[in-house]
Amino acid sequence: MADAAGTGALEPERQSIELRIVLSGTHTRRDDLEALRTWLQNAPVLEDALERGEVGLERKDSLTQTDAMAGELIQDIILVVSVELARTVAENAWRSVETWIRNRRRFADPEETPRVTLEGPPDGPGSGLSRDTDRDTGSENRQDPDTGPGPGGGNRTRGGDEPGQD
Repeated sequence: MADAAGTGALEPERQSIELRIVLSGTHTRRDDLEALRTWLQNAPVLEDALERGEVGLERKDSLTQTDAMAGELIQDIILVVSVELARTVAENAWRSVETWIRNRRRFADPEETPRVTLEGPPDGPGSGLSRDTDRDTGSENRQDPDTGPGPGGGNRTRGGDEPGQD
């Protein structure tokens, strides 16, 4: 299989779905989207799956284009994943999104809170996979045993990424 991680292609015998990650609510959406995409691409829990060709990472035109965007084409991040791995990849990607948001608040504009959503397909396999920073409080209430603790263990507390931060 030639460069599956770069093209988003998965092995043809697997049924795959798209998980759409939408970023909004910032004045630097294009830069933030690219930063989040790079963050996901380098996240250890996703990086291995990307290298093995189990997950594809790409950008597609957003489904939320409006006239107020003054002709600027808005894109979303798409994770192409097999149905079997969709829940695990969605959970790992969401944990990475939460960390990226915490880091962005610390290093960018702390007053500006980006909204990020992760959405599975509207129906069929993966349709129940949905997360929203305006609705979800984090991963501490998740009860799906197949996601594993991920790097650093699964008992992380909310707050800063450095010891002693709230």
